[in-house]
Amino acid sequence: MPKHLIASLIFCAGLAAGSLAKAQTPAFTPEAHWVCVNQTGYNTNAPKRFTVPTALQGTVSFYITAEGEDKPLFKGTVSNGLGDFTAFTPTDTRKRYVIHAQGGALPEGVSYPFRVGPYVLERAGFLPSVWFMNDARSITGTHHSAYGGCPWRDGTYYSYEIPSLIWMYLSNPEVYTKLPATISYDSLKSMVLSPDYKKTTDPNDETALPSARKYFTTIEKPLGDKVPDVVMDLHWGLGYYLVNPETKDPSKDPLPRQLHPQTLAQFAYFLYAYPQLDKWFSKKFYQQALSFARSNWEPVGLLNVQREVGTTKGRHAPGFSVLPNLLMYEVAKREQLPDADQYMQAAYRQAVWLIDSLSLQDPMTTKGQRMSEYNLMTGLATFQLQYPERAPKGLQQKIEEWADVMIHRSNNAWDFRRYDLDSNWTVPEMNEVGNVAGFPASALLAAAVVKDPGKKARLEQLAYAHFDNLYGRNPLNAHAAHHPEMGFEGVSKGYPKGYHENACARLELCRGSISCLPGTEMYPFNPAGKDRHLEGWVNHNTAWNVSLAVLNWYDNRPQSLTRQGNYLKVSWQAPVMEGQSLPLKLLVNGRPVATVALRAANGIDYTAEVPLAQVKGVKRGDKVTAVYGEGFLAKKKEIVW
Repeated sequence: MPKHLIASLIFCAGLAAGSLAKAQTPAFTPEAHWVCVNQTGYNTNAPKRFTVPTALQGTVSFYITAEGEDKPLFKGTVSNGLGDFTAFTPTDTRKRYVIHAQGGALPEGVSYPFRVGPYVLERAGFLPSVWFMNDARSITGTHHSAYGGCPWRDGTYYSYEIPSLIWMYLSNPEVYTKLPATISYDSLKSMVLSPDYKKTTDPNDETALPSARKYFTTIEKPLGDKVPDVVMDLHWGLGYYLVNPETKDPSKDPLPRQLHPQTLAQFAYFLYAYPQLDKWFSKKFYQQALSFARSNWEPVGLLNVQREVGTTKGRHAPGFSVLPNLLMYEVAKREQLPDADQYMQAAYRQAVWLIDSLSLQDPMTTKGQRMSEYNLMTGLATFQLQYPERAPKGLQQKIEEWADVMIHRSNNAWDFRRYDLDSNWTVPEMNEVGNVAGFPASALLAAAVVKDPGKKARLEQLAYAHFDNLYGRNPLNAHAAHHPEMGFEGVSKGYPKGYHENACARLELCRGSISCLPGTEMYPFNPAGKDRHLEGWVNHNTAWNVSLAVLNWYDNRPQSLTRQGNYLKVSWQAPVMEGQSLPLKLLVNGRPVATVALRAANGIDYTAEVPLAQVKGVKRGDKVTAVYGEGFLAKKKEIVW
């Protein structure tokens, strides 16, 4: 940290009057202005905001320079702690930049350096999000343990690992297919089947090694060479649950070991995506998963209305069954099964119950669901976007109401969606890093549904602000990773305290692990406040996975598709890896005819001119469609020939 950001801690001799949170923590006196930014960086065409918590009243000025340089490149004013530099769009994306804040009683403060460029957030998240899923696997990851007895260490029936991987793949198939393939099935099989293999004796892992060995000896292996890591992780999770579907959450859950509805619901995501994954999964594997899901769907209650609203642990998030039922509806239609409509009706009835019975004014139904909260909006928004004619009456209004509540709770210098407007900024007593990580998914999906442009723009601001908070724009001025050197690039300061090592999930051995964020005790600005629980959790990372996937989808923006002379001209924007081409599928009347590689000189605008000869068989009156993404996360552009 720059010297002028080093703050002195002054501990009070006695307890000051005021709120309980303030009374339990020492006072804090900064030596200079703090400038809290997203240390990872900012997307070029997106909101860019920061917080100066040492100036929460009044105004101070700011200016931006390149790191190590003095020339001001952008100037502005911070009002009541909040600064905005959305208009700053530098063309030199190789440099890093810093913000200087000056004015008032404190000396000038300088932010940590950050990047501004095309798809900085997406591109920075591709590798660490996948690495974490690789490393945190039970038995076969970076530690031979399986606390909780699930496919991922410390996993639970509400970890949603499989859905998060499907969200990632469908949102950006080119990226997740082309990332380095680092997992060797044959090597892991040899390791696990070796009589010398040793596992730990953590609670609840007694089923793990037998399950892993059964997976490697009874489940058909992935097909092909250089199978993408996301696919290997999917195969592991699904195969593990096929041989060991009954689990018990060891975190004082009253439910017994059983096949939980939320475990089974994860299968719907894979079954839905199978046509896009069939090059790696055998038909036998698919049929086994399909038979398992269909035979258990009704017995575990997934056709029933789920009325339980969980606690801040995150176990039973309202609305979790809506999207799985919509996906099973599509699977059943594709397979020409006679019971397809039962899934649509189940999703419909659940959505009606949410519209009529779920009070969004009660924070327990929203942020109180902690890292699982995004299940509500992923279901409701997808229903409205994909099936507007079949969506229940009032669904649009319910999403609009949700947006209003979130905006109302976020009117502060951090653009931070509070738990309530009384005394709680964050989920009471809990480490809520997963909630912050998952909130962008909900905000962006809601932004795609709401009608009012101002409300849409504010939801976008809040979505990016929560990525900002996760990456450093918070009262500790710290990234959520305690070990940012393990998977995260360009981070100056990670979360200063960490969980004790060699315990539970051993996440200190995992790349890409997000650990902790400030709680109420540190808001609006008291870095000396008490830390929340410092341990990471796979549930937190899977929430982050879904937000990264929704950002992929939201930034997948068809621009134009026109016929000019003997060419079909295509323009598109999408967050593929830097230097990578963007492959679009071309369809004529719904029939695939070609794949076209688009390229971008500036990293944002991907274009191509396609000779008409490549658009095979097209004739006057035909519908030509360009597509990127898969399934319900695809984006399309159409013209009539």
